[in-house]
Amino acid sequence: MPWFDPRIAALVLGLLVMGPAGSAADLPRAADVIVPELDVFDEPDDRSVASGRLRQGDRVVVRAVENEGWLTIEPPPGSFLWVEQSAIDPPAGLGPARVDVAETRVRSGILDAKLPGPPRGSLPRGKAVRLIDRPPLIIGKKTWRAIAPLTCEVRHIRADGVEWAPTSPAAEPAQETRAAFSAEGSLPDPPPETAAEIARIELSHRSILRDSIERWRLDSIRQRYEALLKRATDSASTQAIQARLDLVARHEEAAEAARRIEAALEQSRDRDRKLALYLRRLAKADEPQQRPYDAKGMIQPSSRKVDGQKVFALIGPKGTAIAYLNIPAGLDPSQLTARNVGVRGSVRYNESLRAQLITVRDLEPLDGRQRQ
Repeated sequence: MPWFDPRIAALVLGLLVMGPAGSAADLPRAADVIVPELDVFDEPDDRSVASGRLRQGDRVVVRAVENEGWLTIEPPPGSFLWVEQSAIDPPAGLGPARVDVAETRVRSGILDAKLPGPPRGSLPRGKAVRLIDRPPLIIGKKTWRAIAPLTCEVRHIRADGVEWAPTSPAAEPAQETRAAFSAEGSLPDPPPETAAEIARIELSHRSILRDSIERWRLDSIRQRYEALLKRATDSASTQAIQARLDLVARHEEAAEAARRIEAALEQSRDRDRKLALYLRRLAKADEPQQRPYDAKGMIQPSSRKVDGQKVFALIGPKGTAIAYLNIPAGLDPSQLTARNVGVRGSVRYNESLRAQLITVRDLEPLDGRQRQ
């Protein structure tokens, strides 16, 4: 019995292509809310946290079609998370910040709630976040700050509450633009006291950006700017360094997003390779698996008998009998006499014949003419 079971391939194929017909290839795709109100959930489960609410006419971007009537969407406008203020640097203000502890949890942001929602994951030291304009929550000795949804974060809605938005004809592809260092004059000019050191860091920054985006590693650049920022004594230097730190943070976020996309593509390629392998094995399993012949030769009548039953001789290429055939009543050898045949059956040595005796199960002509 072959180790490959076609039912496994059928199951894999079913999982890979599941979803509304014609939708999977078009994702991500916009959809419009068609019900008065539609809850936005953290997980594809009615029992999970409803962190937001959409209204009729709102538009969402669908990333995936899930089982049991769920859609995975990009976080809609107004989505946010909570992070402890003591875990980020700088703790005050708005805009870019960075995790300043070994690890910290972020929690779901729920509109009008007076407490942070359930955990939504953990962030390691150095992870970039963006503080948004939302009043902090003060609970006991802890202060929670609102941050924008993280890269690749998703939410979930019920599919029956939306319909696909009309699609417009595909626009011409945009001209390729390579990521590069900010144009001259887009960053504040540093004062003479720090200009030379900043120029050296910028040179290193540019050299890293010449590589492909998923290979950008900017920790050393950020650390050099942070060290320089601690030594800055005037506002002009501080402003110039902070602007460059913000640029580094944006580049780090872009590189991290590119690495995630590359990882997702690699997973997709791996899935495609496995699917192709399953399909090849499935096709091979569907091919007729004929057992090879036990013997080949020309069938001739014989005067020999075994247990009172007449047997036929199978003549080999040298003109001598290479075996004898015990042909059961259900097989008619008359149309195959004096023809080359292939024989399948049970083979054993017969002492009285002093030759192999084949109890025939099947006879097939090998000269191209079919049995009548």
